[in-house]
Amino acid sequence: MADDPERLVTDALRAQATSTNAGFAVPVPIDEDRPARMSAWWVLGLALLLGLAAGTVAAVITLS
Repeated sequence: MADDPERLVTDALRAQATSTNAGFAVPVPIDEDRPARMSAWWVLGLALLLGLAAGTVAAVITLS
């Protein structure tokens, strides 16, 4: 009769873990020149303009 299925799966996983990197990754160099972050004021200003534009479109559709 065949071995226990759980033992077969355990042995297969153990064999795979020992035959591969087992989670170890090759380090990738990171570029130190990161772009400047966008200011919160720019984000709030863009959100305000987008809201005004959406409100204008909604008003034109409603009033026409």
